[in-house]
Amino acid sequence: SSTTIACGTGGCLVGTSANAHATTLGSTNSTSSTTVQSGSGALAVTSTNGTLTINSGTGALGVSTDASATTVAIATGGAVKGLTLGSTNSTSSSTLQSGSGALAVTSTNGTLTINSGTGALSVSSDASATTVNLGTGAAAKTVTIGSTNTTSGVLIQSGTGDVNITSTDSIALGAAGIIDINSSGGVIRIGNDAVAQAISIGTGAAARTVTIGNTTGASALAL
Repeated sequence: SSTTIACGTGGCLVGTSANAHATTLGSTNSTSSTTVQSGSGALAVTSTNGTLTINSGTGALGVSTDASATTVAIATGGAVKGLTLGSTNSTSSSTLQSGSGALAVTSTNGTLTINSGTGALSVSSDASATTVNLGTGAAAKTVTIGSTNTTSGVLIQSGTGDVNITSTDSIALGAAGIIDINSSGGVIRIGNDAVAQAISIGTGAAARTVTIGNTTGASALAL
């Protein structure tokens, strides 16, 4: 049978006395269910300096899963807070997504770290036409791409579009090994714009051998 506690226009208080006591609502037996609800008034669940735990066993746990336009705030109060989303256990996965609105991940003056362990880390790896910006904000920024550790490699590539490297200051290419510049289908040009600037090759203060041209077949050299 059911039990009804009607409060009318007054409040209903359960376990609110000044004594230390435990209050339990609902049953874990069989298919028992419990509903805590409110109308247009607020529904507040508060734990003062104690742990607040919400678990669902093997069932889904949903927060704001209805079709209403809602703002969901987690750990946004005006105090120092640590926020952990997701689990590192076994094959656990986490998805952070948005619709046509922006998805912003911001760290205010702290380090923002994204790691994937031994898995691949992809940025804009889908089939959509996208502009990808790294370090383009209006401030002095240092951008580092790639690692010098052991056999680490870096590949910069494009399709039929150009690869442009531009600096308002110097561009330096340095390697402990060979530097190769090749073109499989076009002319290799150095200093071919209309700017009057000197071109220096092999002018460093060390013993150098400078070779221009080759003797293969009908190769020619124009000076």
